[in-house]
Amino acid sequence: MKLKVGQTALIRFVGSNNNFIHPMHIHGGPFEVVALDGELLSPTARYKADTVNVGPGQRYDVLWTARKPGKWLIHCHIPHHTTNDNVEMQGGGGLMMILDVTE
Repeated sequence: MKLKVGQTALIRFVGSNNNFIHPMHIHGGPFEVVALDGELLSPTARYKADTVNVGPGQRYDVLWTARKPGKWLIHCHIPHHTTNDNVEMQGGGGLMMILDVTE
């Protein structure tokens, strides 16, 4: 995903029905959790985090603001979930994505 500094992205984490919890993390600064399971949180219930544990059937909507240029990783914090069960050891795969932020 390409962004400019100052832009905000809405990112939706969806837990597939596979009996795993995925601790989803974004580098480059915290995000704001704005909805859970399709229900928008009131402004006073929203919170900042850098990792959320997404269980089967759960959904988190988060806002992440690009603070500075760089390539910022979104990924699961369980190592074999980012390497497709240790198949992709040289470049990664699975539960990861790059936020490419420019000036």
